[in-house]
Amino acid sequence: MPPDFLKLGISVDAADVQKKLAKLSEGGIRSATANAMNKLANGARWQIVDRMKEVFDNPSRFTLGGFYVKKATPTDLSAWVGTIDFAPKGNPAIRYLGPQIWGGPRDMKRSEKALSSISGGQFWVPGPGAPLDAYGNIQRGELVRIISRLGLMQDAAANMTDRTARRLQRQNKTARGQRSEYFVGHAKGSGSNRRATGIFKLVGPGKVVPILWFVPKRPTYRVRLPVNEIVENTVSARMERAVTNAINAEVKREMS
Repeated sequence: MPPDFLKLGISVDAADVQKKLAKLSEGGIRSATANAMNKLANGARWQIVDRMKEVFDNPSRFTLGGFYVKKATPTDLSAWVGTIDFAPKGNPAIRYLGPQIWGGPRDMKRSEKALSSISGGQFWVPGPGAPLDAYGNIQRGELVRIISRLGLMQDAAANMTDRTARRLQRQNKTARGQRSEYFVGHAKGSGSNRRATGIFKLVGPGKVVPILWFVPKRPTYRVRLPVNEIVENTVSARMERAVTNAINAEVKREMS
């Protein structure tokens, strides 16, 4: 299982810096080293953000902000690029970025867990009738309504005419909501073990659209965001320039 928190260290050879700055004070050497490390760490984080914009379809600001930089100081020569592992609402970015970073199957979403009694523990993908936000994700309000109304179901046929019930039955769709606009579709067959195929919505007289499709197989992702590689390549390509610039800035500061 991939970790829930990713931390990639940024290191600079302080001894090499010291050789180049024999006349610089010890404090100046440590300050130049910290500044170089921070420059490299920030550069690596922005490279990760740029890659996300390339491989993801219109990623949200929340997703793009899923990484942070722990800065080095003259007294603590450690810097890293890490993933934010806490979100006040919902899942932190690392929970859904993890499969994109390491590849493999993703964890079950909260909404999938909430609907598990209806779906039979399946996963879901947006159906063609799902209302999407600007980032291509199903609107949160729609999910909240589905979970709330299906979870509060008292009567499977509540607020539904006999004619609608007969038509939906012919289409292998069963009303499962407190209100009649949401229904659960099932695979053809008989008995109580028919697989739930998705959640549908009655949007007009005789018109039903699929909002969610249920899929029994856990979604699996290929690596699309190789964070380790991005950080290592950025540090390798920019190390010499970052150290040189930090040294020059510190020499100028001490001589002023």
